[in-house]
This record gives sequence, structure tokens and C-alpha cells, in this order.
Amino acid sequence: MNVPKVTILTPSYNRAHTLPRVFESLQKQTFKDFEWLVIDDGSTDNTKDLVEEFQKISDFKIRYYYQENHHKFLTFFRGIDLAEGKYFSPLDSDDALPPDSMEILVNTWENISENQNIVFVSTLCEDQFGNIVGDKFPKDPLICSIFDMRYKYKIKGDKWGMGKTEIYKKMKLNLGDLAGKGFIPEGVFQFQFDKLGFHYCINKVTRIYFRDKNDEQSLANQFYDKKNAFGLAENYKAFLNTYNSKIWSNPVPIIRNFGGYMKFAAIDDRNSSKVTNDLKSNLLKILSAVFYPIFKKMH
Repeated sequence: MNVPKVTILTPSYNRAHTLPRVFESLQKQTFKDFEWLVIDDGSTDNTKDLVEEFQKISDFKIRYYYQENHHKFLTFFRGIDLAEGKYFSPLDSDDALPPDSMEILVNTWENISENQNIVFVSTLCEDQFGNIVGDKFPKDPLICSIFDMRYKYKIKGDKWGMGKTEIYKKMKLNLGDLAGKGFIPEGVFQFQFDKLGFHYCINKVTRIYFRDKNDEQSLANQFYDKKNAFGLAENYKAFLNTYNSKIWSNPVPIIRNFGGYMKFAAIDDRNSSKVTNDLKSNLLKILSAVFYPIFKKMH
């Protein structure tokens, strides 16, 4: 079989009850030159048997890999290593795609000039009831950084889309330091997009996000739980090390994230010198040396 143009990655942990919805939406795609990469992150349900059934009837390439449970973040980067496609889209195990999703994303990419320095095509999501999730982009296309999307244009809500596999492979992470640490927010790597180029944002829906209000509330409550202190500290640190030069032009988000880093590093009981030395900005290093002992006493 020829090398596919797109890799769609689905990390899955005991999601055999939702994977058929993902598969059915992929079967209905008007653009078919993609592979579906399913990485089973230690499931104890019938995920393997289910995917094997999908492989028998699909009109696109499906690759299945089983591994011991490593959590979604590390699974994601294994998927990048395994990806064959030029383009790459992560798709959660409980989502679905409109039939023209892949067609919209690939056509958009194919019409983007190399000199525009685009690293990701970002699109809208809707819920299972057809409601747009969050805000639309103020213009179409909007070419901007993740930072400006959030803090200049104040765009909220889930967005989804497609990047280039080669861009993901350029992201610098020490995955060994993150292994076995539990939940790691996606911002730890997503902020790096802004070091590599811009987002190309369009007001078209390419993902259906099935949300349960009770689940949402549960996830919101668990996100900032103390058990996630390691990952949250890494997330805030990644933000600060990416955007520290904006401390004078956009001080509020820098200060907020600095406070988050101090708080969760303290909960994670990190060594004071390491907390300070892990920051790239000399100003933030000084602030850390002053304030971190105070946060340590508080926690």
C-alpha cells in the first residue's frame, strides 16, 4: 500500500465503546488518502479485537499497536514517531469527524505557500448537537501565533486541525524526564509551535466533540488536582520559557503563569535551585529565587 498523505492518531485506553463512532466517521470521509494509527495504551477491554474487525472492512489503512499504560502524552509522541503521513492529526477516541473534514484540511494545506511559515491549520469544533464550541475566529483566514490567538484576539474554546509531521518531529522534549509522571498537559509541547511558525485559522468545522456536562465538570475539577502537580508545573514552565520575552508587552499572562509554576512546583516538592535554573529568563530566575521559598512554606 502506498504511503498515505495523512496520519490520524488515536491514543486509546479502554475506549472500545466509543471507537466505533470514530471509525464510522473515518469511513465516511470524502478524502481517503490517510492512515488511522491506533495506539492501545494498556487497555483491558476488547479494543484489540474491535480494531481487527475494523481492519477487515475499512477502505483505508489501519495500524494498531499495543503498549503498557504510558498515559496520553507519551503515547502521542510515539504516534509521531510511527506516523507515515506528510500531515498529522490527533483524534481523541471519543470524537468524530464530519465527512468533509480531511478534505477541508488537506485542501487548505495544499494552498498554503511555504513562505507563509505555517505550522498548523486550526479549525472549529462543534458538539454533538451542532453548536460551535467556543469562539469563531475574527477573520478567515486568521494567521497568528497561539499566544496572540488567546491573549490578543481572546479566542476561547477547543480548536482542532492538522499539522505537518516534520514540524512535530522538530519539537524538543526530554520524554525520559516525563515518563511515569502521570498526566502531562498538551501545552508542554503545543507552545513550541510558536517557536516554529504560525497557525492558519479558518472558520470551518472539522471535528465533532462529544461532550457530557458531568464529564466536563469532572475533568475541570481534576485538571488542577494536586496529583497532577508535576505535569502542571511542566506546563507553566514551558509557557514561561517560550514567552518570557513578552513580560514587558504582556505582563499579566506571564505573571499568572509564573504564579502557577511556583505553586505547582512547590506542591511537587521540587528543589529550589532546580526550579530557578529550569527557567531561561534571568528576570524570572531572580523572581523565582525570591518567591519560591515563600510558595514552599505555603505548601
